[in-house]
Amino acid sequence: MKQGKMKKHILALVSLVIAFACIGFVLWMLGQNQSSARMRDFKEGWKVSLNGMEVADNADLPEVKFKHLNIGDKVVILNRLPENVKDGETLTFLVYLSTVEVKVDGKVIYTYGQEYAKKNRLVGSGYHFIDLPNDCAGKMIQVTMEVREPDAFTNMLTPTLSKTSGVYENFARRNMVGICICMFLTLLGALLMVISSVSVWYNKTFVRLIYIGVFSFLMGIWSMCNMKVLQVFDVDLAANSTVEYMTLYFAPIAFVLLIAEVRKDASRWKRQIVYGVAILLFLFAIITTILHFTNVEHYPRFLSYFHIFGGVSLVLVAATSIDKKKKFDVSSMVLYVGIIMLSVTIGLDLIRFNLQKYVFQDNEMLTFSIIQVGALAFIICLLNSYILYVYSILMDRAEQEWLTERVYHDELCGVYNRTKCNEEFRKLNRSDKDYALVNLDLNGLKTINDSLGHTKGDELLQEFAKILQSAFDGVGDVFRMGGDEFLVIVREDKFSQMDQCLNRMVKLEQRRSGELSYTIDSSYGVAKRSECPGEMTEKVYSMADQRMYEMKTKKKINRRLRQ
Repeated sequence: MKQGKMKKHILALVSLVIAFACIGFVLWMLGQNQSSARMRDFKEGWKVSLNGMEVADNADLPEVKFKHLNIGDKVVILNRLPENVKDGETLTFLVYLSTVEVKVDGKVIYTYGQEYAKKNRLVGSGYHFIDLPNDCAGKMIQVTMEVREPDAFTNMLTPTLSKTSGVYENFARRNMVGICICMFLTLLGALLMVISSVSVWYNKTFVRLIYIGVFSFLMGIWSMCNMKVLQVFDVDLAANSTVEYMTLYFAPIAFVLLIAEVRKDASRWKRQIVYGVAILLFLFAIITTILHFTNVEHYPRFLSYFHIFGGVSLVLVAATSIDKKKKFDVSSMVLYVGIIMLSVTIGLDLIRFNLQKYVFQDNEMLTFSIIQVGALAFIICLLNSYILYVYSILMDRAEQEWLTERVYHDELCGVYNRTKCNEEFRKLNRSDKDYALVNLDLNGLKTINDSLGHTKGDELLQEFAKILQSAFDGVGDVFRMGGDEFLVIVREDKFSQMDQCLNRMVKLEQRRSGELSYTIDSSYGVAKRSECPGEMTEKVYSMADQRMYEMKTKKKINRRLRQ
């Protein structure tokens, strides 16, 4: 038992080392994979107006703040393009939940979202890559944004200028870590869902793996949308934002159900709270989805409510998972380490989100969510927790099978014992099929015990057991009933081979007797159920026993006659 606990603790330690090593690797990649593409900030000298009223003039764009924006508000930013802008350059900037129209020297060169706005649909958020016309250096550029959701943004991030040929490469390099994490979570989640969905039909322990897969998949997709990675694959901003909010609202359901599965041994009222939270989260996700696709209210309107509701739900689930009287196993401990790591990153990300939106709006680093890092560490802990969980089940099952073997097997001879025989008798009594009982008695055991010692007597029993197993291999089950008495149960479909087995047994007895210092000889009696219609197995056994004694008596008479 101590070695088993030691192995579990070693596995737990390895799990945590892997989790922290992966986080460290991600942070190392973050430091190593900075963008090598040449970008130039374009943040100075902007003139900003809101609904025709000037807000700022000759200002750094990220420093311009908007307290409250309503649907339909128009924000116009105006500036002169730098003189060093060359042909084949692209202007890149991030816009939240607004339509966009870009003019250079009074000519429209780019539009986005107007068709969505006319249909009252979500326009989405994301990066806009505007290819500038040739010979535009020094010309006026005007960007008009029409707000499509309340409080869509409080400021704008710094626009950048770069070569058109390197825009997407630059975007990919800047988000390399995020892309790696997102792809890993998504592919891992999809793989786990496929494998566990098939496996759960054979073993219910795979239910936990389904929840892990769903959560990993949803968090991977959400991370790709949140970091605008899908834009590289030409996914429009509206679809990207819709998927982003949808996966965000549905992901906690899988998380809560996973906790419920892990804590299914908890008290009833705790399980009811956890399942109640899962139901409320599901209703929230379904209702917001219906409202979104019917264009009554779009997903972003419910984000603040989701933060509050999600936070309260997380606290409730965590509180119901605590049990001071219960000593958690290693698997649960690793799981809770993962939950703590995820909870901390979620809390920090909520702080980041609000700081970026209301305090440090010009800090571009605050636009990147850290939840995906926490999700990665959480998934790693989940998988290791599940491995420990399965390991514990397999060890318990192996121990149970070992104990069962000890209960049902004769320790000296290695064949089934009387306890197992009694269980088989009960099964035979419940069945209508025919069977045969071969009752055997080993002759001369007492003589060998008295003349050669009990060690040789035990050896005789073991040799005879081996002979029976060899003779009836694949035909019948061998039992030691006690002392020198053995029994073989033969099913109806093997009746035709029974005589061959008995003949083989006799020949093996004769051969081994010539190799040993004592003689192996047995008497046997055979009885079939069909000979005792309507009787219990005990009656068939009694008939076989009687026939065995008849053979034993004949052998004694023959020995006396030979003497």
